[in-house]
Amino acid sequence: MRLRALKSSLIAFLVAITVTSCQSEQETPKAQPEHETMKVKPEAETKPESMSNMEGMPSGYAEVKIDPQRIQLFGVRTEKIISRELSKSVRAVGIVAADERLVKNIQTKFSGWIVDLYVNFTNQSVKKGEPLFSVYSPALLATQEEYLIAKKGTKNQLKGTFGEEYSRTNQKLLESVKQRLELWDIPQEEIERLDRQGTPMRTLTIRSPIDGIVLQKNAFAGMNVEPGMNTFIVANLSHIWVLADIFEQDIASILIGQQATFIMNAFPGRVFEGQVDFINYVLDQTTRTTKVRLEFHNPEILMKPGMYGVVELTIPIGFVLALPEAAVIDTGTQKIVFIEKGPGLYMPVEVQLGAKGGEFYQVLKGLNENDLVVTSSQFLMDSESRIKATGGGMQGMEMEKK
Repeated sequence: MRLRALKSSLIAFLVAITVTSCQSEQETPKAQPEHETMKVKPEAETKPESMSNMEGMPSGYAEVKIDPQRIQLFGVRTEKIISRELSKSVRAVGIVAADERLVKNIQTKFSGWIVDLYVNFTNQSVKKGEPLFSVYSPALLATQEEYLIAKKGTKNQLKGTFGEEYSRTNQKLLESVKQRLELWDIPQEEIERLDRQGTPMRTLTIRSPIDGIVLQKNAFAGMNVEPGMNTFIVANLSHIWVLADIFEQDIASILIGQQATFIMNAFPGRVFEGQVDFINYVLDQTTRTTKVRLEFHNPEILMKPGMYGVVELTIPIGFVLALPEAAVIDTGTQKIVFIEKGPGLYMPVEVQLGAKGGEFYQVLKGLNENDLVVTSSQFLMDSESRIKATGGGMQGMEMEKK
């Protein structure tokens, strides 16, 4: 019994020692070896390197490197830029108008009444010298009688001092009356008829001064006419104007005398050729356009006032370095082009562009002859370049490390 009790005490003592030892190990922290001490890198060293500030690189962009085996998969194509002969085309809507220099207002310079009307409707064609209407004027009739009396007085020669004075007075009166008839635009042939026949004409026939079309008719039989009243407006349409609204950015390219073409839906396939005659001095602040006047020969009277069409002016730019329009990425503040620097390596370049001619831009700065520029998938490359500039990137594309 005593031996059994001794064994039980010994076992209890060993268990107590074991438990105490385990608790001591848990409370005492394990010492860390010196060689395992962690080194914390400065924040600047842990940040990804930005490529947007590299020399010659546009702000916010980085070089892009594509696995050459994936270039075809991404659809990347390049084109060599060369110098070309470029011309700029300016197109605008134009409206046909009568040449104001060939428009005549038919008026009388004396009062009267229209007796006979020979042109009865608007848009009637008339020839030069063709009668338009006849007018009766009491003042004109009285002036003709006064002219005949003065002329008769010059033929009656009186002797003596009084006779000479009488002749001089009649001669001055004759000249004064004749001048009055001329100032009233009485035709010279009518004055000669009055001299020859010696009888005044009751009515005066007013004739068309030009070949043309009656644009406006304000006259009718029996109407009273006064000086300065427009009875007819006649226009010669064999030479006409086209008025076009040219946008503000294109005005500097247009010069007086420059050749132009005009196409109308009324005559498909027919091209009318003319030239710039006048450029307005004032800009329309609502439409931001300026009126440009072009003149065209119109012998067949095909172009009629009021017709619409398209004016096109071709402006030569010259033999210049030309960049395909498809290669340009316009961000709003920059114009970016990607050029191939090596197999699969593309660098973004900011360019300055001039006038556009067809599908090409004139290069002012940023590119050289024979540079290879990306003309397709450049927007994919643009987004990748921006991501690379901030430290990201897409699978299959790698940014070249510097």
